[in-house]
Amino acid sequence: MHVDDALRHWSAWLLTARGRSRSTVGSYLRDMQQFVHLSGLAELSGLDRARVVDWLNALAEREMAPRSRARKLSALKSFVGWAMEYGHLAQDPVPAELATQRGLDLPHALTQGEVQAILDATRGLDPLSVRDSAMLETLYASGMRVSELTTLRLADLHLPEGFAIVTGKGSKQRLVPLGHYAIEGLKAYIGPVRESICPTAPLHPEVFLTRRGAISRSMVFRLVQKYALLAGVKSHVSPHTFRHSCASHMLEGGADLRLVQELLGHSSLTTTQIYTHIDKRRLREVYDRAHPHA
Repeated sequence: MHVDDALRHWSAWLLTARGRSRSTVGSYLRDMQQFVHLSGLAELSGLDRARVVDWLNALAEREMAPRSRARKLSALKSFVGWAMEYGHLAQDPVPAELATQRGLDLPHALTQGEVQAILDATRGLDPLSVRDSAMLETLYASGMRVSELTTLRLADLHLPEGFAIVTGKGSKQRLVPLGHYAIEGLKAYIGPVRESICPTAPLHPEVFLTRRGAISRSMVFRLVQKYALLAGVKSHVSPHTFRHSCASHMLEGGADLRLVQELLGHSSLTTTQIYTHIDKRRLREVYDRAHPHA
């Protein structure tokens, strides 16, 4: 069943069989439409644990109020319950850990080798490969949110200086450094390659384009999964995984937590502490090297 049909039947069921108010049904439906959009879900049969976990991680990273997050989780559980009751899903994709609505810890970052394998899988001379290579290099180098990547404009790039101006939540702007590989990838892509992909490229300010215009978040999601598959990376990978990996690898390399906070665009250092992780061995190594009485 196509997910749009499923959402239509589910929302009608909430109104009639469950007696929910139109206001509640409208909120639940918007939550699930957001889930569908961000996860790139097309067929109900594709609703699995990996998509659910990735969506919940994205909600956690957005610094969303616990009440709003709980409502979104409630909407998901209701939708899954309906789908299972009517035989549209054979297994519950919502992890058992969510019974208390506390959510899950964020996923483990990819290893540096796994990230490199995925980036290597994008290498090619055709225009789409050049675009995808530049896009994933930029995603990993900057730790951008996928929404920030898809709305990044040519005017936001300052390649000679090695940084980009990123517009994040609440229209707040921040400077984000770009590594050598991202800069070289962008230089190779911007110009004739970008214009060969989109005939109306001069009319579009966004950096990354498809034939019809700015690339969508769901397409970025699909492309990341495609290259992870080609690279033989078996764990679930999404644009959010690249963001998490960027932050984690910087911390492993000794970066200051507040620098990572600025890179990610978090308003609170607490969010950065939750979002990233430092393993105890690495923390001990940094402490022994940095503290005068270690």
